[in-house]
Amino acid sequence: MKQLAQGALADSDLIDESPYGKTVNFPGGVKHPKEESADGADFRMGDFKRADDAEAENGEAAQTVPEGEDSPGGEADLQTEDSGAVEKSHETENSEYVETAEEEDPAAAKKELYFGSVKFFKNMILLAVVIAVAVPTVLAVTFWRHGRTTAETLEGQRAALSNTLTDLQMQYNQLAADKRAEETIWGGSVASQVVQAQPLDYQKLYPDFYVNTPVGATAQDTGTMYLTFDDGPSSNTPLLLSILRSKHVKATFFVVGGDTQKQRQWMRDIVEDGHTLGMHSYTHDYYKIYASVEAFLDDYYKLFTNIKEATGQTPTIFRFPGGSVNSYDYPVYREIVAEMLRRGFVFYDWNLSSGDASSNYISPKRITANILDHASDFPRGIVLFHDAPSKDSTVEALAGVIDGLREQGFTFAPLTREVRPILFNYTDYQPD
Repeated sequence: MKQLAQGALADSDLIDESPYGKTVNFPGGVKHPKEESADGADFRMGDFKRADDAEAENGEAAQTVPEGEDSPGGEADLQTEDSGAVEKSHETENSEYVETAEEEDPAAAKKELYFGSVKFFKNMILLAVVIAVAVPTVLAVTFWRHGRTTAETLEGQRAALSNTLTDLQMQYNQLAADKRAEETIWGGSVASQVVQAQPLDYQKLYPDFYVNTPVGATAQDTGTMYLTFDDGPSSNTPLLLSILRSKHVKATFFVVGGDTQKQRQWMRDIVEDGHTLGMHSYTHDYYKIYASVEAFLDDYYKLFTNIKEATGQTPTIFRFPGGSVNSYDYPVYREIVAEMLRRGFVFYDWNLSSGDASSNYISPKRITANILDHASDFPRGIVLFHDAPSKDSTVEALAGVIDGLREQGFTFAPLTREVRPILFNYTDYQPD
């Protein structure tokens, strides 16, 4: 009875265990199926079969033991066999179920094993390396193709500009040749070729009143200022020369008269200091010198002679009193200009005026402003001052004007026939 009771106890233990659900490992190595739901919705018929088999085995074990036989350790042996059978049955069930679960969802099992694994991180590193290599390569190829296209475009533009520059150079060379030809005529070297077979009466006057030296190459004078002083020489001439000397500036003096010893000495001082001496008429009398071409030649020839005698130099440039176009010379200025150019002289107007020609007093500050406020409007300039005994403010303003023009980036030079003239626009003037 004891043995049967033991077998019954084992059977009841097996029967009480739920034959369905997932396998769960409990502490101590015993495996039991886990219930999925209270209503037994997730059980399998195979689980019942395995439970019946376990019950039959326990029954057979109980029958093999004779009744009333009391062998040493028999009770323990039966329990050991029963517990071993139960454990074996549970292990078999668990292994079968695990295999079944793996067969049902192998992708999920592999997925759980792949993410976070060493292989996963190796693949991530490989992907990062591929991206690190591929992106710069693609960018390099893109930039290379873009640069190649840009280079081809720039090369085409360069070729077009080169052709344009070639055309412009040819045009410039032609204009320069024409300019040199005109200047040669102005210089008087081919004066005999333009004189008519039967010259005009005034063309016969003063056969030594010519400049026979050809004009040289045109001065490249962008950024240059030419300071000019009309109506001297005077008692202010030495002061002006002293300032110019201290500032290391060469200028141009368009003088008048030249009869007195003082005037002739001041002329010599001008030349000795390296300045240019030009003609500005002998009398500076507008009514006389602009009465006719002959009257103009008479007046200028006297001054021409005085300068040669005082300095030993032949003047080659001149300035009209009042400028090349004014209300006094308008009827005859074209003929005067043509005749003086034919004789080889070059004349100069101005584009910057100090304002000191006014008969009213003008302050040094105003003179300075008249020039410095407008100098930047021109790439080069010819500045009009006056050298007369009454022009003390001009002397006082000169140093400041020089410093101010230098601060604006200009340099200084005296006028020569190689300097391009600045001329008034004849068409702008209409007589009253």
